[in-house]
Amino acid sequence: MIEISRLLVFGLIFFVFCNCAPKITPPVEFEEVRLHRWTALEGGEIFVLRHVGAEWSAELLSDATRFRCLFGRKVTPKSDWNTLWNTLVQDGLMEISGSEPPSGLEDGDGFRLEVRSGGKIQQYVVENPTHQSSENAKRILRIGDLISKEFDTPMFAAKYDRGQVFDYLYAPCKKE
Repeated sequence: MIEISRLLVFGLIFFVFCNCAPKITPPVEFEEVRLHRWTALEGGEIFVLRHVGAEWSAELLSDATRFRCLFGRKVTPKSDWNTLWNTLVQDGLMEISGSEPPSGLEDGDGFRLEVRSGGKIQQYVVENPTHQSSENAKRILRIGDLISKEFDTPMFAAKYDRGQVFDYLYAPCKKE
């Protein structure tokens, strides 16, 4: 019995000194923001921002619902990734959650926000945000304006032009 214990201790020491012991790596930092904006019958667009470890990426996924057309593109911010992230956080991204009561308007627009950060998921939904007076609605409009400017999309602007949004969503769907 003593001989087996010595062999186990010797084996453990051997693995440690031979650098054969399993390495424990810290968890990779992961953050994701999904912001979906829909506009009445025109369709909508989803902005997806991911931060995995040291890598950043973003996509705009659009749909022209009336034309059964889906399309997407990878995008980069006009500023840099860290500036974008810090501005989003300063504008209240991490503080938004819950939902606003329906505004009672039949036609309009809205946002759905999902934020994954620090092992938590926050969600927020608002219809017709320009008709809401809550702090969350004001934050989502500021965040939408920032994303529209950084990524050249009219979809997330607080005061979007419905005709411009229609042209923007429909252009990639045209059959040549």
